Amino acid sequence: MFRDTQVIHIAPYDPRWPDRFLNERNQLLSCPDCPFLEIEHIGSTSVPGLVAKPVIDLMASATLLEEVEAFLPQLKKLGYQPLDGGFRRRRSFGRSANEGSEAYNLHIVPACQWADKDERLFRDWLCSHPSVVQEYAALKKELAAMNLPTIADYTDAKGEFIRSEIQKARAAFGKPRRTDWRE
Repeated sequence: MFRDTQVIHIAPYDPRWPDRFLNERNQLLSCPDCPFLEIEHIGSTSVPGLVAKPVIDLMASATLLEEVEAFLPQLKKLGYQPLDGGFRRRRSFGRSANEGSEAYNLHIVPACQWADKDERLFRDWLCSHPSVVQEYAALKKELAAMNLPTIADYTDAKGEFIRSEIQKARAAFGKPRRTDWRE
């Protein structure tokens, strides 16, 4: 049986990632009729010292997700294409890597959910817990070496660790325990 494998590339932390995030954030915010209220750097590239797939993840808030529809032509001009991540309460877009630049993923969520987004809590938790960063890095390297069939399989394999750490972060930040992980 043929198995379509996709190599998961995990890169050492690159100190240029925060600047690349800021440049992308500024580019998005400078677009006419930009609906974003906030844009933050999330994901592994936002955590100093953490190995990561070289993809800069951004999370933006908009008052209403419907506002994003009018902004789609601007996103397309910037090279973003819709992604189907299976999310019900967010819009996701991706931009492929080009010469000298990482790829980007843009997650847009309603502003009313901004303060409770697990990706933001997980980033903050990792930034304040270096031992968890080391543990997470080891897991990521181990999973990448396993040559899992797809990125989705790689992401799923990290799920238990991430959910456990998010529960700890939620407790530490005074948030209720997460019981429903669907979005």
